[in-house]
Amino acid sequence: MTRIKKPLAVFAVSQIGAATLAAYSLTVYANFAVAMTTTTLIVMGSLYSYRNMIHRRVPDVDPEDNKDLIDMMDDPYDLYEEEREAEVADIKRMIKEEKARQRADIVKNTTQNASAWVSVYRLVPYAFLILGFIALENNGALNVLPYLAGLAAGIPVGYLMAKELFIAR
Repeated sequence: MTRIKKPLAVFAVSQIGAATLAAYSLTVYANFAVAMTTTTLIVMGSLYSYRNMIHRRVPDVDPEDNKDLIDMMDDPYDLYEEEREAEVADIKRMIKEEKARQRADIVKNTTQNASAWVSVYRLVPYAFLILGFIALENNGALNVLPYLAGLAAGIPVGYLMAKELFIAR
């Protein structure tokens, strides 16, 4: 239950702060609130979809794969100074091979990570962002400065809420 209380508190404080703008102008409040809410949803959706992608891919990782070859070859006490020149040549060759392998894996990595880009958790908030912008413009209520301020305010609010909800401790 406390896992939900903190994000709700962050959301409530942000909305109360935004509501104080209504005392200044309803147009300013509408611009700020639309931008902040949609940006908050975008950030939360992005973090949620990336978390899901990572959880799906964790079983595919081999724990023995995490050893750094350069660290394994390193001799911290210089006991094998004669072999250093051969090791340097091997390291250069390994670096070239690794770069070639990474270039070949670009398409594979792109398709594996595409599920996080094209997630419905990200696309729906982006649609609301666009529709909110168009609605404000069509009604003659668009004011760019409060809209941009709302976009900027929504990022930390979304992160703080998503951190409590989706990021494991």
